[in-house]
Amino acid sequence: MGRMGQRFRIEGHAKCTLHFAGLAYAGEIENISLSGALVNLDSEVPGGVHPGCQCALTLGGKQDAYPVQYTCRVARLGGAIVGVQILELIYGETVH
Repeated sequence: MGRMGQRFRIEGHAKCTLHFAGLAYAGEIENISLSGALVNLDSEVPGGVHPGCQCALTLGGKQDAYPVQYTCRVARLGGAIVGVQILELIYGETVH
């Protein structure tokens, strides 16, 4: 675990999926904290995605196997890298 400023970030490299406008994009977590995550997508960031866009982040390689999903907002973009701000956690049917 590394410390950057006043926030802790955990380096991950775990499989994940980002969901934009009903479409799913596979990727890998570069790092994650309580407030956000940096995701490296397997392909370029889809057109039309910009900072402020709402999205969802699912951890793990198989969406049905992991009931944890985060509602997020895109914070920054660059090539295949997407930085997201975590807004809420959805675990199964429970919102946290």
